[in-house]
Amino acid sequence: MAFRERIALVTGGSSGIGLATARLLAAKGAHVWLVARDEGRLRDALSQVQAAGNAAAFGVERKHGMARADLAEPGQAAAVVREITAQAGGPPEIIVNSAGIVIPGYVETLDVTAFRRQIEVNYLGAVQIIQAALPAMLERRAGHIVNVCSVAGFLGVFGYAAYAGSKYALRGYSDVLRAELKPRGVHVSIVFPPDTDTPQLVYDKQTRPPEIDAMLGSTAKVQSPESVARAIVAGIEHRRYIITPGLDTTVTYWLAGLLGPLQYPVMDLLVARALRKTGRAALLPAPAGE
Repeated sequence: MAFRERIALVTGGSSGIGLATARLLAAKGAHVWLVARDEGRLRDALSQVQAAGNAAAFGVERKHGMARADLAEPGQAAAVVREITAQAGGPPEIIVNSAGIVIPGYVETLDVTAFRRQIEVNYLGAVQIIQAALPAMLERRAGHIVNVCSVAGFLGVFGYAAYAGSKYALRGYSDVLRAELKPRGVHVSIVFPPDTDTPQLVYDKQTRPPEIDAMLGSTAKVQSPESVARAIVAGIEHRRYIITPGLDTTVTYWLAGLLGPLQYPVMDLLVARALRKTGRAALLPAPAGE
């Protein structure tokens, strides 16, 4: 897909993967519109997107803009799409659903509101944007939708019951979306980024159970938002459905699929080792015969 003169809508565009993707799309000539909740951060992000678009020097003035919204709130997604369509001079042709939150914790201590909030933001936020923008895409028989998921969308990771539930929902929805829309000219991509250097990861590390770090080890790689953005944009260009940024993520994705049911005893071993490292070995069942 050529990005020049395309109208792109990026949710979660005020920071992290969303902002990095927005900057790159602007640099490739797209008209980029950012959506997020914090107006101050949005204004700062918009200035970065405008700078990236101006630096590209395509000879045509780019239209970039922003819209403040909480996409978990019913009705706001549709209002945002109407606002951007009016201001941009046409409906979004590229959608990058990058808005998301993470609330880690042991499953027995997570309140049901943590489950509900992550479903509302990580899953239904994307669904509502797509539902609002889809009629125009289907009418044109063209467009590209990108749903930013997570490694926790294909691998059940200890400590992320609520987060993984929302991301597995997004993955299932994206699979069906691809099947229904591809014959009608609208392409879909799903992205499985690993830990990425974003404000969300900072919060995550401060609040997640210690077993997670024990499982990952001190050498766990953290990707930059820019590297994930490059993978996303390349995936749009080549119309890839599955986007796995980085070799480690790609290998993990394919191993999880190839191992099938064998992934669960492997996960059991990793969790048992992590429990011992963090002094919680008492939670492990006693060996048979004791």
